[in-house]
Amino acid sequence: MIIGMRGHDFGRMEPDALAAAIAGSGFACAQLAFTKAFPQSADAYMTPDALSSIRTAFEANGVAIPVMGCYISASDKDDAVRTAAKEKFIGALRASVLLGAGCVGTETTHFTFDESEREAAYARLLDFLRAVVPAAEECGAIVGIEPVAVHTLNTPELTRRMLQDVPSPNLKIILDMGNLLTPQTTSPEAQADILTRCLECFGEKICALHLKDGVFDENGKWINKPLGQGVMDWQHLLPRLRAHNDSLCVMREDVWPGIAKEERAIIGRWMEGQSA
Repeated sequence: MIIGMRGHDFGRMEPDALAAAIAGSGFACAQLAFTKAFPQSADAYMTPDALSSIRTAFEANGVAIPVMGCYISASDKDDAVRTAAKEKFIGALRASVLLGAGCVGTETTHFTFDESEREAAYARLLDFLRAVVPAAEECGAIVGIEPVAVHTLNTPELTRRMLQDVPSPNLKIILDMGNLLTPQTTSPEAQADILTRCLECFGEKICALHLKDGVFDENGKWINKPLGQGVMDWQHLLPRLRAHNDSLCVMREDVWPGIAKEERAIIGRWMEGQSA
């Protein structure tokens, strides 16, 4: 497995400096979200020359880019918002090819409605995907969708259904186990069950992994913590994921300032089934 991080967890830097900082902390890959990682507007980095320059800087530092982040609302109720999301995402797909990114990643919109509205939200997600996936096929890019327990795409089983409804080798899954937990499913046994379901439902479609640690507060809100100080059972989850596909990039989310190298070492120990 290749261990990496989110680029913007180091703050905003120009690409050369950011790539060097990531490599200097021992990480070998990064998720890049231009709107959060770089100091100028995202558009300034979306030209062919700029994308080529970013790619060169990261390659020179030995840092791969498995995910290009694109923040949109894929199942928004507002048709105009969803249309704009399609256009932005398709632009990111084309840029990702020049960037050399493994996929363009997004979540699927926070779900704040009654469960009776799930099907309607899911239909809007399909509308989005049926626009962007053909564009990905055309330019040779990959769409990476991340299921989240409190979003439209909220379970491994619904994720499998999505992959069946939009069958394409250019549609894959970013797996964030922390985002699939709820306050009721934090036990090691529950986490193991969720991972089993994920591997059964879409194991061969996983293109990247996110790794975080944290706790749920009294209101059920997730609070990020340094690695080893939260509820995540990575000591057992990571070896299973590594056995499933040892070529995946696993990216730490919310690297804590000043302890990036230590967290990189912790992830390495967890991959071996050791404690933090």
